[in-house]
Amino acid sequence: MLRFTWMLPAIMLVAGCHALPQIPRPDSRAERPEPTSEAPMSQLGAPLPAMRAGDERELKVVAADQMTKQGYWDEAVELYLEAEAMAPKKPRLDAQLAPALAGARQYPESIRRYRRLIEDDPTNASLLSNLAYTLEESGDTAAAEEEFQRALAIDPDLENTRVNLGLLLARQRRYDEALTVLTPAIGAPAAHHNLGVIAIELDDETAAKQHFARAASYPTAPAATQEFIAALSTDRHSADQGQSRME
Repeated sequence: MLRFTWMLPAIMLVAGCHALPQIPRPDSRAERPEPTSEAPMSQLGAPLPAMRAGDERELKVVAADQMTKQGYWDEAVELYLEAEAMAPKKPRLDAQLAPALAGARQYPESIRRYRRLIEDDPTNASLLSNLAYTLEESGDTAAAEEEFQRALAIDPDLENTRVNLGLLLARQRRYDEALTVLTPAIGAPAAHHNLGVIAIELDDETAAKQHFARAASYPTAPAATQEFIAALSTDRHSADQGQSRME
């Protein structure tokens, strides 16, 4: 089987086809300044409200909210948990903690809190989609697929949900199912293009060529489609030349 070289164009999903959760979670591994214990908010550039007596819990929540916006997931989780513990009789902070815990890669607790939120709001398609995305990140693709399907049964027009489910299916080489899911969200040309990209990731040359060819057959094909077709052709030609020299 031909192994692709990385002389191919940079792999990017097109037409809004990005595997993102409904609640954005920046990469916690990205370089960022370390917050100091003396002034944990000083690096974020976000002023905090003046503190009044009895406001400690609320202030921690505000600080944690700012942490999440900058991708300080571990710090945000710590602050949310401290705030929650300060007033155990008040409603839990599940809505804040579920995505923050997922950002911190504490998937079991994140999933537990998402499920508790869904118990109170079982027809909330966005919550189901966020749960599904977190399940996928945790490695439980079967459960993720089930929750994505539940979300789409409630709201078939959720674009991010369709994209995430379509990419999940494609990575299992279930290309026809993925195409059916992706097309209503991003259109057939972009759907075929992105399936070609996923096929490259899977070293599936035949599927990649088929989907890029289908994408190229549309007048609105993504500009990068022809670049991938040319790169695949060049890669095959180089491989054939190498084989001939070996013989």
